[in-house]
Amino acid sequence: MTRKVLPSVPEVQPAYEVCIIGGGLHGLSLAYHLAKSGRRSVAVFERSYIGAGASGRNLSLIRSSWQQDAWVRLVWYARSLWNTISLELDYNVMFTQRGSFLCIGREETLPTVHAAIAMQNEIGVPTRFVHAAELGARVPQLNTAGIVGAIHDPTAGVSRHDALVWGYANGASRLGVHIHPETTVVGMELTGDRITALKTSRGRVEAEIVVNCAGSGSKEVGTMAGVELPTRPLTLEMFVTEPFAAYLDPIVSIIEDQAYIFQTSRGEFVGGAEPVGHLNQALASTSPALRQSAAALVRLFPRLAGVNMLRAWGGVIDMTPDGAGIVGAVEERPGFFLDCGWGGEGYMVSLATGPLNAAYINSGTLHALLAPFEYKRFERGEPFSDSFLVVDAAGETRA
Repeated sequence: MTRKVLPSVPEVQPAYEVCIIGGGLHGLSLAYHLAKSGRRSVAVFERSYIGAGASGRNLSLIRSSWQQDAWVRLVWYARSLWNTISLELDYNVMFTQRGSFLCIGREETLPTVHAAIAMQNEIGVPTRFVHAAELGARVPQLNTAGIVGAIHDPTAGVSRHDALVWGYANGASRLGVHIHPETTVVGMELTGDRITALKTSRGRVEAEIVVNCAGSGSKEVGTMAGVELPTRPLTLEMFVTEPFAAYLDPIVSIIEDQAYIFQTSRGEFVGGAEPVGHLNQALASTSPALRQSAAALVRLFPRLAGVNMLRAWGGVIDMTPDGAGIVGAVEERPGFFLDCGWGGEGYMVSLATGPLNAAYINSGTLHALLAPFEYKRFERGEPFSDSFLVVDAAGETRA
């Protein structure tokens, strides 16, 4: 018998204890963990289908090779959960450990690279630096001209992004969460400083707690609540090629080219590059970006010349001024919480943000792993600065 992703789609109730806006991975992971903790009145509102935003349009890469201590600790915790998530959700998310090489093109960055690896190793991440000669031997397909070396993360991997979305949706629904696709939040009602109800395309819904997990729509949701959020949209454009003989096992990313690529078990190459000066803000792919991405990746992998692209797409992410997510309870709106702004890294940390934010909502204490991502860090003058961010390395959507 075929299992339905959502066992049922219930009617919208007049009131819920917790209303989550956004049916992507962060919203669904949070809903699942709130229900798992014992909450029995949780709803997720998604204006399209579940996973319609960046959650269903990303490359599903998971790596722990970051410059910032806070990033490494959060992603490493998430990585520990990837080993068992299919068993927990009773849904195969098709995670495979492939290893990754984060390639470095500038000699002057090597002191930063070595310091970051030492910090990663101290936390427990078994990364190491490989010089260009070893990189060429480990990944002979790669043209290492202009590359001084790479950070090798043997624990990095990929999974099936749709399957993770479906797994969380199915798990949350089994635990009693009401998931409402094609239900748009169009406004909010306030009593004093507190949000007391949502206005949706399917009626008015009273809420005790509201969580903004709206991804690229997070700024719009913040505006409804009367809260200005420092998020901006950015479209990532990616492609899939026709099948090719087994050629590339690890994930390869190149910071200077803002490029990333891996080969699937069926032989397709999945990848993309973010050309400097090209700011698309639609879900469609564009010819200029595809041409520039193809040129960058063929230069790096010459044998890909002539391999046909089968399809391409765009996915809109939400970027903060430092490219890192924002979490926390909004002081001026009691009961209003944030879990958004994760840029191109939201997929890999969604396994961590769900349980950590659920515990935060239940206890009122923000976990140490999330505390550095608290949204008021900009007011405190404590933004992140991570030069290992491949997405938007040029900072075109960051302050």
